[in-house]
Amino acid sequence: MLRGQVPLPARWLRPVSVTAVEFHLPSLAPATVLYAVQTHAQLLQGAQPGATIAPAAAGASAANPCALGITFFPPGADNKPTGWTQPAQANVGNTASDQMVKTALAGYPVPMLYMAPVSVFTQVNGAVPGQCMGGTVDGVLTKPAHFTITWALAGAGGVIGPFTKGSKQDPPANVTLSAVPEIPDGDYCLQLKMDVVPGSGSAAVGTQMVPVPSAPQSITRQVCFIKMASRPTANVTFRSCNTSFAVDLMGITPKPMFANPQLPLFSTVFHVWGKLNRTFDRSPQADNLLDYFDQYVKWSDPASPPFLQVLMESPGLLNGYYNVWIEGSLATTYPDIVSLFGLDQYDDGSAKYMGVSLRNSSNRPVPIQTVRSKIADLAGPDIPVQMGQAATFTWETQGYGEQFCYVDGQKVANTADVVHCESPLNLKVADNANHTLEVMLVDVCGEVVANGIFFGSWGWRQNMKFVPPPPPPTAPDAIYNDSGMPLPVRTPMVRNRTTSAAASNAAAGGVVAMLAGFLGMLLI
Repeated sequence: MLRGQVPLPARWLRPVSVTAVEFHLPSLAPATVLYAVQTHAQLLQGAQPGATIAPAAAGASAANPCALGITFFPPGADNKPTGWTQPAQANVGNTASDQMVKTALAGYPVPMLYMAPVSVFTQVNGAVPGQCMGGTVDGVLTKPAHFTITWALAGAGGVIGPFTKGSKQDPPANVTLSAVPEIPDGDYCLQLKMDVVPGSGSAAVGTQMVPVPSAPQSITRQVCFIKMASRPTANVTFRSCNTSFAVDLMGITPKPMFANPQLPLFSTVFHVWGKLNRTFDRSPQADNLLDYFDQYVKWSDPASPPFLQVLMESPGLLNGYYNVWIEGSLATTYPDIVSLFGLDQYDDGSAKYMGVSLRNSSNRPVPIQTVRSKIADLAGPDIPVQMGQAATFTWETQGYGEQFCYVDGQKVANTADVVHCESPLNLKVADNANHTLEVMLVDVCGEVVANGIFFGSWGWRQNMKFVPPPPPPTAPDAIYNDSGMPLPVRTPMVRNRTTSAAASNAAAGGVVAMLAGFLGMLLI
């Protein structure tokens, strides 16, 4: 296997059919046959990368008129895909006939690359410089030399030919890569080596016929491409219950690809848009709110993580359930070298490929709620209610979802569906006992909030279970001292301690002795 190629399962390690024009030639000498069947690894050593664009095709030059060159655009060639055609390559700056800028292809049509030698030994009736025949007298080519092509791709390969390039009617040789539709998506390089068979052509030098070339000639190239048949994918997460609405796209495939550091092949794009399906309830909402959104996000840098986010400040949206659509696709500003499925166009004029729906209106609508849910201002009547009379309870609901009421743990309802409840709620005070009322909201985002009170014929009071704890006390301000001196140490507290009588007497005696000595000094 060639360096840099992707290993394939055994089922792909088989020769790939190659379509080419073959000619019946005289039997080759044993040495020639041996030369033609060298191992692929030996033949393809040092293949020149196709991503490097040379100013002109390699081959004969004034300094070396005998050198072998190659062209991928011989007359009559019809390379497939279109990214391998000469006009497409020229549109991205490639003016060399022996080079190919990396392309992206899906495998259909089956890739087919034509090629022909550029050599004084293959141009019938062309001049053959004497130095190319080991002499000084020029000759005329009367019989073109034969050539073979050795190719390798993803563990498969072969040698095709020999071919001749004798007249304009000769169709050019080509390599048809029929296994490309089956290989996994990835980065590949087709390795190529062209050999001119020594002594297989003839040149007339005066009246003499000289076999040409006198020594083997070869040239190597590689043509790189991105195989891409899979459509974009991403793991979708909605963050729709906040002050902003976000759609996270993670684990995105494929990553953006470049033909070279200055030439992007394609970026991975996601179109995310939504339309209001229905609101949560009959509560009025602010004016000038939108009922739709529409955004594009693009992954352009393969060095960045496979993560994109659609972010909207959702206070600008009506709260409710939205149908959300997500489409993934690949975008390029160089469609000449991108031969993928589903060619379309974005609004900015760039080409669009491989479009696929990741989400549509058949999926469950997405709730968008811009406020934090809570049951606020739950209260009962202002004055006590006589036993047997109804008490009215009211509250304010912030958030959207299903609302339930419980009296002494038993569900009560005042809506038509006999399941939910709404403010105001009238409850009959049937006795002098204490009762509990709890109002619960299960919002569209799955959060559960509740509030509650105690009530009876005597009135009502707040159930402290539903009162949030007070915030922690603030820390005292630090003492500030700008004098540069250490802060003063506070006077320590007086602490009582118990001492033994002996220790007390000894301390007293010590004091008396000290005073006596002091008085003695004064009397001297």
